[in-house]
Amino acid sequence: MDDRTRFGICGLDCVNCSIHLRTQEELTYWKSQNVNPDTIACNGCRSDRNDCHWSGDCVLLNCCLYERALDFCGECPDFPCNKVSEWIGKWEHHRIAVEKMKEMKAVGKDNWIKQRLIEAARHG
Repeated sequence: MDDRTRFGICGLDCVNCSIHLRTQEELTYWKSQNVNPDTIACNGCRSDRNDCHWSGDCVLLNCCLYERALDFCGECPDFPCNKVSEWIGKWEHHRIAVEKMKEMKAVGKDNWIKQRLIEAARHG
């Protein structure tokens, strides 16, 4: 996974994502929701959307990557937009990801990626 693809277009850190990691806790949760745990997998936003992307119909993914040809939502002149606000919903990790995208918008993509990689190395 290269530096750019380590992160989802929304700012989520794919390397530490419980769906990407297929943690037992994540699989158990989906099984309790009557979802086949074999279908719980994701190789990131830039993976094959029909094969191994958690949400192939993700509104943010479609807008950012396919309609606007950007790497991250934080690069968009319209960020943050209504799509992003709706995506946050009740999820704390989504809110944190959007805060990271706001940082990206302020410091630029390359600097933001470097900062995230330094943080990951310190914690990892």
